[in-house]
Amino acid sequence: MTPAESALWEGLRNKNLGVKFRRQHPVNAYIPDFVCLEKLLVVEVDGGYHFVGNQQVSDEERTRYLEQNGFEVIRFTNEEVLGDIDGVLEKIKEVLKSKEDMIQSEENNPVGTPLLGRGRGRLIIFSAPSGSGKSTIVQWLMKEHPELKLYFSISCTSRAPRGTEQNGVEYFFLTPEEFRTKIQNDEFLEYEEVYQDRFYGTLKAQVERQREAGQNVVFDVDVKGGVNIKKYYGDEALSLFIQPPSVEELRRRLVGRATDTPEAIEQRLAKAEYEMTFAPQFDSIVINDNLEEAKEQTLELISSFLNQ
Repeated sequence: MTPAESALWEGLRNKNLGVKFRRQHPVNAYIPDFVCLEKLLVVEVDGGYHFVGNQQVSDEERTRYLEQNGFEVIRFTNEEVLGDIDGVLEKIKEVLKSKEDMIQSEENNPVGTPLLGRGRGRLIIFSAPSGSGKSTIVQWLMKEHPELKLYFSISCTSRAPRGTEQNGVEYFFLTPEEFRTKIQNDEFLEYEEVYQDRFYGTLKAQVERQREAGQNVVFDVDVKGGVNIKKYYGDEALSLFIQPPSVEELRRRLVGRATDTPEAIEQRLAKAEYEMTFAPQFDSIVINDNLEEAKEQTLELISSFLNQ
C-alpha cells in the first residue's frame, strides 16, 4: 500500500464507523482500494490509471463500471488523505449517513409510492429501423441530461473482446457454452443467436443490479427485443419507437451515409419496412422528421414517465 492508502486503512479499521470495510476486495473484474459491501460503497485513493490484465483503465472507467454494478464511489487524492485524514474520514461518515437515511426513507414509504421515490431505477426501451436517428437521440439524452440518470444495460456476448473492450464495461464476455447454460437457467431477459455460436443477450440480474443502484436502464434493442422487454416489465418500462418520416427518406439517409452497397441498402430498407409494422406495439412513436424536435419530444416523454 502507498502511505496514503495505509493511513486511510488505519482510519477505516479503527475509527468505529459502524460498518466493515475490506481492503482490495474484488468487485467482479476490478479490485478497488476499499469496499464496504454492506453499504455498497467504494473508497479509492488517487490512481489515474490502473491495470486490468494487460489493459490500462482510467479512474473514470473504473467508476462507471463500479456504479453499473451498484456501488457508490468516492475518491480522495494522496494529499487529501495525508494532509487531513480526519476530514477524509468525516466525509466518508457523511456518505454512510446519507445512505442510511435513504434506506430508512425507502422503508417508511408506502407501497404505492412511485418507484423513483423509493430510489429504484426504471427502464427505457428504444427501438428503430437502421438510419432513423435513434443512436443520435439516445447519446444526446445521456450527454446533455445527466439528471435523468440514464445508463445503458450491459449485455452479454459470446464473441471475443475487440480492441480495448473490457469484461463488464462494454459487455460481459461468455463462451457459447456459458451462454447456453444461462439460457437453460432462464437468466436472460432477452437474447438472440445472430448466427451459430454468436449470442447477444441481457441478464435479468444485471438489470436489477443497475436498478437497485438508482439507475434508469436504457435498452437499445431490435423491435422484437423491445416488445418482449416491455411485456416483461409492463408499466415499469417506457417503450419508444423512433421512426423515419418515410421509407424514401430513410433511403436518402442510408445513401447519404455512403457506408453500404446498393444491395445492402435495399436489404436494410426491406428490414425497416418489416420493423415499422411493430411500431403500434410501443408506448409512443417519435417520428424523426426534424432531429431537434425529435430530441425534445423524446426528452418530454421520458421526463414525464420518470416523474409519474
